[in-house]
Amino acid sequence: MSIGQNKNICVVLLAMGGPNKTDDIPKYLYNIFSDRSLIKLPGGPLFQKPLARIISMARSPKVKARYNLIGGGSPLFSWTKKQANQIEEKLSHSFSGLKCFVAMRYFDPYIYEVMSKIYDEEYDQIIFLPMYPQYSKATTGSCFDEIKKVQKLNSCNYSFIKDFHSDGNYIALMQKYIDDNIKEDEVLLFSAHALPQEFVDDGDPYVDQIKTTAKLAANGREYFVSFQSRTGPVNWVGPDTIETAGQLLDKGKSIFVVPISFVCDHIETLYEIDIELEEELGEKAQGRIKRMPMFNDDPKFSEVLVNLIDGVIKQNVSA
Repeated sequence: MSIGQNKNICVVLLAMGGPNKTDDIPKYLYNIFSDRSLIKLPGGPLFQKPLARIISMARSPKVKARYNLIGGGSPLFSWTKKQANQIEEKLSHSFSGLKCFVAMRYFDPYIYEVMSKIYDEEYDQIIFLPMYPQYSKATTGSCFDEIKKVQKLNSCNYSFIKDFHSDGNYIALMQKYIDDNIKEDEVLLFSAHALPQEFVDDGDPYVDQIKTTAKLAANGREYFVSFQSRTGPVNWVGPDTIETAGQLLDKGKSIFVVPISFVCDHIETLYEIDIELEEELGEKAQGRIKRMPMFNDDPKFSEVLVNLIDGVIKQNVSA
């Protein structure tokens, strides 16, 4: 079935999710640690959820303190919703029936809840677009798996955009953000969310895609790549962002941090980079570390996403 201007099209932006307020944190952590596709806790599948419960309760006070420092909750849903609104507005001029939703993997609005509502609307075309520029089975793959658990897609066309790590428009926007904010004496440090080493050993493309994005976005500048946000008793990929930043500072360099696997502000940028990084590195970091602003609700980023979506729609029209 071809998709034309009069067809009902649905776009679903997928993201990890985050606690909207501090009271949500135990449930949010439990959801993460319960997902064996993300973190394999000791003892096998039988002990995954009991251990997840213990870990989430134990970690909650520390995590709550961090969220209190950034406003008491995650802004991830708010920023993603604003991008969804922009996408819907821009594309509805060409496709009058188009709607754009936000669905989260580990917190409200959950993927299964959003998808149940979407299926009831009987869209002709559903396009899934994760807000992860680089693909990993732990993030994008986990979202896709969750969709397939509740999918009723046989009666319509559907498309999964796996990644956009080397998309020309995305890279151009990254380069502009770097050019507009970096100083001549600052060295680029691309910081990505860490991934369990086991995934990389099994062939997950995430780390290679991170390195590709970094090389393209650096555009000839000297740069380094490191990883942050290690959580749980597993072996994570490295090098670590705090350690790498410390080594660069020891060499007399000032640092411009680019959160490469993120597209909007949340705990990983507002706390881990803006607060924890300087706290861990002490006096030598003061005034020598700067972070690139995130895209958040920048219309230029929604234009990147619109181009990705428009390309899929046109593909279906010509199919």
